[in-house]
Amino acid sequence: MKKLVKMVTTVGLSIGLLAGHASVEAAGKNYTYYSYGDTANVTKSTTYGVNLMGGSTDVDEAMLWMAKKANGGDFVVLRASGSDGYNQYLYDLAAQNGAGLNSVETIVLNNRNAASDSFVLDKVSKAEAVFFAGGDQSLYVNYIKDTPLEDTLNNLISINKVPIGGTSAGLAIQGQFVYDAANGSVYSDEALSNPGNRYMTFTRNFLSNPYLTSTITDSHFEQRDRMGRFVGFMARNIMDGWTTQAKGIAVNEQTALLLEADGSAKVVSQPGSTNAAVYVGRTTSAPTSSLSSPLTMKDIEMTKLKTGDTFSFSNWSSSNGFQYKLNAQNGVLTSTTGNIYGN
Repeated sequence: MKKLVKMVTTVGLSIGLLAGHASVEAAGKNYTYYSYGDTANVTKSTTYGVNLMGGSTDVDEAMLWMAKKANGGDFVVLRASGSDGYNQYLYDLAAQNGAGLNSVETIVLNNRNAASDSFVLDKVSKAEAVFFAGGDQSLYVNYIKDTPLEDTLNNLISINKVPIGGTSAGLAIQGQFVYDAANGSVYSDEALSNPGNRYMTFTRNFLSNPYLTSTITDSHFEQRDRMGRFVGFMARNIMDGWTTQAKGIAVNEQTALLLEADGSAKVVSQPGSTNAAVYVGRTTSAPTSSLSSPLTMKDIEMTKLKTGDTFSFSNWSSSNGFQYKLNAQNGVLTSTTGNIYGN
């Protein structure tokens, strides 16, 4: 019978206690490490997929989907703040549903040096699943972009075929284009009235997830009325010369879009969620307004997906999603349905 270990370690220090759920804590410098489960590494075959989660309460079905793809391996949670709240939750969720994990490990990155640390790189390189918690996406970008950890993560995706995902800020970094919020969050009216405003800051080519090229993501979507900034994001990606056709995925709270290795995707949500939805957008033309002027961009294709609905990213279609179009005219957003959030 395996003995569970809950462990916290710092740079140059590893302290564990093989006794039930007991724990030992120590303060970190570049990172803090928490482990729950068996500390001995295992190697398992995995199945790639992306868990795109919209924030607030985590979606159990989406986390279990990742655990099953991890196939009894080690599940690593990356954070730039917070503690070990995912460890026992994920371990128990998997165990109770026949998808037991060897361990769940949380690494809190405290600065950019952590992304070059041999301990961190070793743990992430041996992961069978990686999930980014919420928080502040600018920290993920600042700490990981153009570091050995970024290379390790992309090797997990392209070579090891490891499932990956994130919620809220962790969702924001999954596409080729990232709204990095380096100067703080932007609101929909600001993005529409002036797409070049100081809060519209972006990074590209961070994680190399298949089917998410030329794609930007957003979270807490309807709950924080983010459609205007979502359209502004896509417009900016074209204006900045990064793509001729911008794409986007926006996810409501307590909702997740599960993207499979073949490009098929399905919406799942937490039981009791009252407004579970995912929005998939694609531009059909470039903006006709200037960077600092109110946005004008026509015929943005939108598909609204509810719980159980599916979408194929390989041929950009859905058999059950609700399709409509948005138009931005001088900074005012309108819909072919009369409601910018569809039906």
